[in-house]
Amino acid sequence: MLLPLAMNVALLLMLSSLLLLTLALQSRLQAAVQRQRRLAEDQLMNVAQLWAGRVQRGCPQALALAAGDWHRQPWSGQAGCAALEAGEGYRLVSYVPGPVAGEAGGPDQGTGDLVLELTGTGTGTGTDTAPRGAFALHWRRELPGDDTPAGPPQLVGIEERGLRASAGEAGGEVTP
Repeated sequence: MLLPLAMNVALLLMLSSLLLLTLALQSRLQAAVQRQRRLAEDQLMNVAQLWAGRVQRGCPQALALAAGDWHRQPWSGQAGCAALEAGEGYRLVSYVPGPVAGEAGGPDQGTGDLVLELTGTGTGTGTDTAPRGAFALHWRRELPGDDTPAGPPQLVGIEERGLRASAGEAGGEVTP
């Protein structure tokens, strides 16, 4: 009579300890995935800042192009513009300048949608997908005055819009 009761208690203790072990392993896995995601987001933000700095120094006029004109420009023929499409550790997936807005007598302002992809980095998930990040670039350009010409657009901010699915995955934003 005591033997079956003792076996049931032992089985119950073993199952509860397995459940606790499973929960601990699951939370550790989720923490690792979140760490990996934060690392990818940090790397992508660094790359976005690097790319934006290269554009600002080499081809600031590229920030304010009309939508669709980015790929029609002869970047390779302009000094400093040949390396805007790719860099070490990343590639430019797309840059789409938005419409230019401005108030009467005020500076022109605009945004551009930037998507970058890390290259040469393992995500640690066992797949060959590279992390992609979407960003909004905000710029302004002072209007020409009576005795001064209009200056090039000046980058005023980079807004992170989150990780995106890679080309091999379904298009769209990756949820946190």
